[in-house]
Amino acid sequence: MPELTGEPRRTAAEILALWPSGTVTVDSGYFGGQLFMVLKEWEDALLAEPPAPTPEDLEEDFGEEEWYEYQENERRIPLHLATDEWIPIEIAERFGVPDGGCGMDYWPAEYCYPIEKQAEIEQALRDLGLTVVRGSLGYDGAFLNRWHP
Repeated sequence: MPELTGEPRRTAAEILALWPSGTVTVDSGYFGGQLFMVLKEWEDALLAEPPAPTPEDLEEDFGEEEWYEYQENERRIPLHLATDEWIPIEIAERFGVPDGGCGMDYWPAEYCYPIEKQAEIEQALRDLGLTVVRGSLGYDGAFLNRWHP
């Protein structure tokens, strides 16, 4: 499973203490009724490319090309996990729906956020002091093209 920070969910005040001009990018361009939201400052703090492999990462039958392919396919951050990782407690408790997704290559989040509530969620984020912009987050499916350092 892609590694996220594993930190407890924060309140909006805690998020704004870390990133005083917190900006949330909201993406409703995916099918399935799910809304993806990522804090831009958090996204910008992540690596845009996977780190280079160390000699220990490579083996006789697992070269650099295979290592990068593995990173691309297995180590990018799914948008539903990124959304739920940083979303303020106030939003999670009010709008979060338990993630009922399943599948061999699916990692469930604690909550998903329904697209039908987009206007309400966006307004609630603004009311908490965050800036909201609409944009596109995914570059290849529902993945954030970022890696943790």
